[in-house]
Amino acid sequence: MQGIVQQVRLFIFSLCEGKDWDWKGHIESVVKYSKILAKKLHADEEVCEISAWLHDTVKVRDPEEAWPTHHIIGAREAEMMLRKLGYPEEKIKMVHHCILTHSSDKTYMPETLEARITASADAMAHFDNFLALAHAMFGLENKNVPDARDWLVKKIEKCWNKTMPEGKEMVKDKYEAIKVVLGVDS
Repeated sequence: MQGIVQQVRLFIFSLCEGKDWDWKGHIESVVKYSKILAKKLHADEEVCEISAWLHDTVKVRDPEEAWPTHHIIGAREAEMMLRKLGYPEEKIKMVHHCILTHSSDKTYMPETLEARITASADAMAHFDNFLALAHAMFGLENKNVPDARDWLVKKIEKCWNKTMPEGKEMVKDKYEAIKVVLGVDS
């Protein structure tokens, strides 16, 4: 099945080309943390990796339209793509669940270890790519400093709270450093 992982990776890289935001960096960080956590927690590594590659496909393709429902549309699209590639049906269902539940939408909660890993890795990636978040607020959204800072503080706290304990161990230093930069008391 490694060929499917490679095909998915190349598909995502082609979508990321020429985008204003560093989607490639974000997704690569999600993949990195998904693989580490899957190995550490004895989860299905392939499902975690494929879910990580595909979790934000809709946002990458069309950020304006996708934000509120990217996880729902993305889960459905991943399912169709993986079927066309001949991926096993039981694993397609696992990837679908991981993508559907990776966001902060409380309607869809992660019920499997692989889904918790995908959601956690997505949150953890923001600690690796903090400058992309800051760029989004200052450059793309054109927010003033107080508004951007407030949004970044909320985003970082939300990501920290979404991260599973095993992930928090891995990104704690980055989280603490970002809080210092933002002037947040510990």
